[in-house]
Amino acid sequence: MEALTVHDAVQLIRLNEDAISTQFQVWLTITFSTIVATFAGRSLLTRKTKWLVTLLYLLASMATLSSSIYLAESNARIVSTVEGLSSLFSPPIFAGTAYLLLFIAGITTTVYFIHMKIGELLQAPT
Repeated sequence: MEALTVHDAVQLIRLNEDAISTQFQVWLTITFSTIVATFAGRSLLTRKTKWLVTLLYLLASMATLSSSIYLAESNARIVSTVEGLSSLFSPPIFAGTAYLLLFIAGITTTVYFIHMKIGELLQAPT
């Protein structure tokens, strides 16, 4: 197999970054559609159905998060493999931490919304 050139490696890194961004957008879509669907169909959801929705949402979130982690690890391998790239790219620690915190906060909040009682919603302080 041929060695990667710096140009090819940079292109792969940018493709992975675009894929991570796409994964995040997919997760946001899943999250907001889950919230809207549970609020719109609140009267139709039984206890069992709420747990099934929660399980499905958690599985979808885990799939998108693990895919993003895989792509980030791929970027790290590319940078470490190609000489000269380590000086061009530093690890995106702040961005990675921000994505992870947003994933955790979004997942927690969505699961809370799925299981929230309707009385809690109506009696919320304004």
